[in-house]
Amino acid sequence: MNKSKGLILITFISFIAISSISGCIDQTNDNVNDFGGEEFSFQGLDGLNKNLSDYRGKIVILDMWATWCSPCGYQMLELEKVYHYYGKEIIEIISIDIDQGETIKMVQDYIDEFQKNGINLDWIFGMDVEEIWEKYKISGGIPTLYIFDENGKIHYNHEGVSVFSEIPSGWPQNTVTLKEKIDELI
Repeated sequence: MNKSKGLILITFISFIAISSISGCIDQTNDNVNDFGGEEFSFQGLDGLNKNLSDYRGKIVILDMWATWCSPCGYQMLELEKVYHYYGKEIIEIISIDIDQGETIKMVQDYIDEFQKNGINLDWIFGMDVEEIWEKYKISGGIPTLYIFDENGKIHYNHEGVSVFSEIPSGWPQNTVTLKEKIDELI
């Protein structure tokens, strides 16, 4: 009886080991890279493809927006505060235009309009070419933000305008601020 239990145990362990090595057990997630963090690709305004993993070691804010979205313009002002408070050594903002009908020129013109008004949107902008919106939309509204930790794991997400640190008059006092969420990661 001991011999047969041992044989069964060895057979079971061998089956699991062979299945794992041969790839019969699928343990992958299309949104997760080899390091356990999320992954996505986008086209930068320079036309080159970039990946979330290119920014490992930094806190990353993914901002999904479109040029026609008025609340997205307000969100840009709040993101400017974030970027200038923390600096690009600690944080990276990736603003992805999710409207497939918009062009790189439209996005660049949008950025230039802010610049004309003395507002420098000097972080990374890009276009959704890998269905980022389909992977990360919450219920379909923009702006939508995600905060990823230094390893690419999702720490926070929010649909609608997110404020940096000061809660506007008339907003609920328990509104979560970006500063709160980023400070949890530093």
